[in-house]
Amino acid sequence: MTTITASDLKQNSMRLQDALRDDLLVTKRDKPFVVVMDYEKYIKLQAYIDKVENEPVVDDGYPSISFDEACDRVADAVHEYRKNGTKNCISSEVLKDELDTFIDNL
Repeated sequence: MTTITASDLKQNSMRLQDALRDDLLVTKRDKPFVVVMDYEKYIKLQAYIDKVENEPVVDDGYPSISFDEACDRVADAVHEYRKNGTKNCISSEVLKDELDTFIDNL
């Protein structure tokens, strides 16, 4: 995204042509003020927003976890695997079957 000042835009309106190639971020007093973009891109963006805006959010029943918690879970699983070997692990085939059954029962 190209950044220009409001003063530069006032003095040189031809800079608007730049918006056809790349979005223009116009600043005023060194702060973001407005974005100028190609109209076709705007129409596509607005159509996408309209499409997803009213889509319901699906609760899959699983709470979100933090990155640190995910790392801890992986570390615990690796530790368990190293301690017990493969005797407490399931094959990818069994896991796939269990996931397929779970999804079918949703």
